[in-house]
Amino acid sequence: MAKISKDFISHLEFLGYEIEPQEEDSILAKHQRLGNFFMKPYLDGILIQSYFRINDKAKKKRSDFLEAINSLNSGANVVTYVSVGNDPIVLRMDCIYLGMYDKKKFGLFLEAYNIDSYDRIVDHESMKNFVV
Repeated sequence: MAKISKDFISHLEFLGYEIEPQEEDSILAKHQRLGNFFMKPYLDGILIQSYFRINDKAKKKRSDFLEAINSLNSGANVVTYVSVGNDPIVLRMDCIYLGMYDKKKFGLFLEAYNIDSYDRIVDHESMKNFVV
């Protein structure tokens, strides 16, 4: 299996992420302010995934929750939001960076990812009722 380029990891460390190796050549990137995500090789690039706990209202108001996810997706920069699991229900964020590491392109990609991340979810009017 492919490995994550050391350039991606060095870039994340420069930005203040703590890197923890995981199974199957993936990593957990932890940041006090920007949140955490998993990164692994995917196609000709990398896949980044983050998870958010969702409260029980998502079960009771499933259609409203799915509409909120659709609304998030309609305005996303680089992330696709997906509902996974039933007990508990989790909101997963997926995004793919294709190609080799390029400092400027990867920096812009991470900037767009961070815009789509935590603050956008908890501040999103239709998602506020579902985020823990």
